[in-house]
Amino acid sequence: MIVRDPHTNPSIANPDVNLMGNNYERNPDAEYGEHIRNTAAICNLSASHSYGNVMSVIEKYILDLFPKDLFKTVTASTTLASRQLTHLPRQLHKKEVPILVLTPRIMFGQDDNRFLSHTLMNSRFTNTHNIWGEGSLIPLAQDKRKRIWIHGHYNRAVIYVDVVLSFNTFAEQVNYMAYIHNMIPIGHNQFIRAPLELYIPMEFCELISNVVDVPVTEDESVHKFSSYMNSIFNHPITYKLKGGSNSDEFFMYYIADIDTLFQEPQSDLGVKDGQIKRHFTISMAVRCEFNTIGYFTLNSPEFKRQQNIASRENLAIVPIFSDVINLEDFQLPVGWSVLSWPIFKLNLNENSISIDPILNQSLRTVIDYHLQFGIPMERFIQIQFRENGQILNNELFFIDWKNRVLTLTHPNAHRTYRLIVSTSVEYVNNLIRDVYKLE
Repeated sequence: MIVRDPHTNPSIANPDVNLMGNNYERNPDAEYGEHIRNTAAICNLSASHSYGNVMSVIEKYILDLFPKDLFKTVTASTTLASRQLTHLPRQLHKKEVPILVLTPRIMFGQDDNRFLSHTLMNSRFTNTHNIWGEGSLIPLAQDKRKRIWIHGHYNRAVIYVDVVLSFNTFAEQVNYMAYIHNMIPIGHNQFIRAPLELYIPMEFCELISNVVDVPVTEDESVHKFSSYMNSIFNHPITYKLKGGSNSDEFFMYYIADIDTLFQEPQSDLGVKDGQIKRHFTISMAVRCEFNTIGYFTLNSPEFKRQQNIASRENLAIVPIFSDVINLEDFQLPVGWSVLSWPIFKLNLNENSISIDPILNQSLRTVIDYHLQFGIPMERFIQIQFRENGQILNNELFFIDWKNRVLTLTHPNAHRTYRLIVSTSVEYVNNLIRDVYKLE
């Protein structure tokens, strides 16, 4: 939601004084507060996306600790749990075991022994920020040519993930109880360094688009806006391909050290089924503390009037796994560059996604030209396909270039997929020049 109140967000676009060479010159409008009128906007971010992102990272971390494909059922609840999970929900008793269930408990405020609690860096003390908005705000983006500045308010977030593991026999429960104590540092803090992707609300993207006059979508493509955002932000801006939501979504990619504490696991006596017992469970809580951004501020002297942008509510929390974008394992030929690294998730009964939004008109023209004359696409475009951080081979997906649709042979609605798309800019430019006979 966009909130406009310059008194809670002093302007960095029009400060009290201006630097003139080696001296400072006072802004004459500062006498009456005119310099901070209609120059600032605050956008509260979606905390549910941030917590869902961390939940997926912890899920992947736990799965990697156990033997591959051990759990037949893996599910993450996106509703708040009770203080401690001690048994499985009844609807899960019919699922194939072993089962892994994760449920979040979010701790708000400044307590729970969080780092930098009750300090100016993390807690809102007053309605103003010192040094024209740079006190507890982190510089995130700037464009001096179009005169916009974007900052983020530092937050230290805490989430508990209640983990339940269910096995069919008592022997399995005993074996994996010992396995957990041997493989996981119980009761000792450890840092899990992981990439996170902070959701940028579409209302904020539209506000930036209006101020800088760069459309979010042009010819049903976000290529131009995505390129502009990456040119002004200090962190990479990623894009989520349209799935069931059918909406554009942008994220700010950053690396976080998640302070993680696995608490002492507990075992139960199983569930009686007739004369036998089954569904022997192990439950434990995982405390996660990490850095995130609570809200964005946008400063620009271009604000001349009230900006009213409708806020769109999310229907559900969708955990998204962010893997490391390591271009070293994606070999780029000489003269090639990365076009985009979008992510996507598929709903149940979905197996395809359109990649057209990340392409611009030049790439579409080159693709059609290659289809017409039967030239391999690999000459100018390459795609690396990843599932929860693992590189997939070409047999597990194929691309219908005519319709710009990527199809998975064995889709998993629980996984997050990422594409790393690279192109030969020189090849595309030369072909466009030849096709249209440009000089």
